Amino acid sequence: MAYSRGTTDSRAGGNAAWRQMRAEKKRASYVFWTVVLLSLLYLAGALVFGDMGYLKLRTLKARSLALKTEVASLNQKDARLKASMKDYRDDEFYQEKLAREDLGLAKKNEYIFIFNSPDR
Repeated sequence: MAYSRGTTDSRAGGNAAWRQMRAEKKRASYVFWTVVLLSLLYLAGALVFGDMGYLKLRTLKARSLALKTEVASLNQKDARLKASMKDYRDDEFYQEKLAREDLGLAKKNEYIFIFNSPDR
């Protein structure tokens, strides 16, 4: 008698097991790639929208630029005020001018004339 691989029933059972194994392998592959894809989507979302993400970085850079501009403006104002203070302290002509104009003071034997505007 010739050697045979088996009966048709055993061959059908082998094919069913093979198909089941391929189906489980395919399902495992889908699960793996789904997990990988979801992980990549989560990482991309965290990089863009997270606390340390790209959008937060852009916001912080814009704020930094605004603050640097404000600091430069304040430094210029500070320099003007320091120059003005120096004038108040050191320049007698400037002190006299301020005393006459702002405080209404006059030198000895000097008269101050105050003219009302036509609106009054």
